[in-house]
Amino acid sequence: MKHIVLLGAALSTLVTGVQDAGWRVARTADSTSGGYADVGATGPEDAWVVRTGLPLLRWNGKTWRESGGTAVPYLVTATGPGEAWQFVESPARLDARHRHGGKWHEHPIAVQGTHAVAALATGPSDCWVSGLRLGARGMEDAVWHWSGKGWTEVHTPLPITDFAASSPADVWALSSLGAQSAGHAAAILRLTKAGWRQAPVPSISLPGRSRAGDAYAELHDIVALGPREAYAVGGISFILGEERIVREALVLRWNGKAWLRLPHRPAETAYTAAVPDGAGGLWLATRRQDRPDVLTRYTSGRWTQTAIGKNVTVTGLANVPGTRKMWATAETDEAGVARQLILTYP
Repeated sequence: MKHIVLLGAALSTLVTGVQDAGWRVARTADSTSGGYADVGATGPEDAWVVRTGLPLLRWNGKTWRESGGTAVPYLVTATGPGEAWQFVESPARLDARHRHGGKWHEHPIAVQGTHAVAALATGPSDCWVSGLRLGARGMEDAVWHWSGKGWTEVHTPLPITDFAASSPADVWALSSLGAQSAGHAAAILRLTKAGWRQAPVPSISLPGRSRAGDAYAELHDIVALGPREAYAVGGISFILGEERIVREALVLRWNGKAWLRLPHRPAETAYTAAVPDGAGGLWLATRRQDRPDVLTRYTSGRWTQTAIGKNVTVTGLANVPGTRKMWATAETDEAGVARQLILTYP
C-alpha cells in the first residue's frame, strides 16, 4: 500500500494540525484495513503495528508492509534490534512466536483456552506474559516466564495487567482491573529474587461514594527509565449509571526508594499509555472527557500537550530505542468516515 494520500478537507485539517506540532501522519487506511491496535519498535528500520483481524504491519525503514503470515497476532512486544515476540490465540494453546535472527521461532504455551493480556521481553532469553487460562472454575489469571528453554507458570500475588523494565534486573508490573476489580484497587508489583512482591504505593484520595456511582483509581501503563526512575499513569474515574466519567489524571513516580503521587492532576483527563521520549522524559497518550485525545510530553518537570486533530483516539505509542523518534497509532472519525492512522515524530 502507498504512503499517505490526503483525502478530503477533514483529513487535511487533521494532518496540518499534526505537522504543526512536530508529529506527522505517516500512513492512513480506511476501516476495512483493520483497527490499528498498537505499535512497537526495535530500531530505526524495524517497527510493528498490530491490526485487529489482520496480519502485522512492519516498517523496514522505508515503507510499511504486511508481515507475519496469515495468523492474526493480538499482542506484540519488542525486545531489541530485530527482536520481538507475538502472541496468537488458538483453541488448544497460546502460540508464542519469537523473532530472532530474521525468522519467527514458535514456542507455544501448551495450555488450552489461553489468552494473553500483557507481555514484556528484556532479552532473547527473558520474556514475561500474563493472561487468562481455562481452569476448573472458568477463566483464571496466570503468568508465564520464558527462560530461553521453555515456559514456566509463575505465581503472582495479584493479576498482572502490564509490565515494564529498564533491564532484566529492574522489572515492574501493574495490577489494575479498574471497575472490574474488587474495591477498584490499583497495585504495583516488583520482581525480586524471592519472586513477585507487591510494592507499597501512596494512598490515593477518592471522591466520596454516592448513590449514583463509585469512584476508583486506575493505572493504565507503567514505564521504567532506570532503577531510580519509573512512572505509573492512569486516572480517577466514576461509574455513573452506564457512563464512565474521568475526573482527573493520576501519575505515580518511583524515585529509587518509594512511589509518590505527583501534584500534576489535570481535570477530566486520564493517561492511557506512557513511553520514553528518548531524551530522558516521557510521551503520554492522553484521553480527555468528551474531547479528542492529545499527546502529552513530560520533560524536565514540565508538561505540554500536543493536539493531533479532531475526533482522534490514540491506540498505541512507542519510542524507537536509542533515538528520539516516536511512532503512534490512532483512529479518527471525520464526517462519518473512519480512518486508521500511523503517526511519527519528529
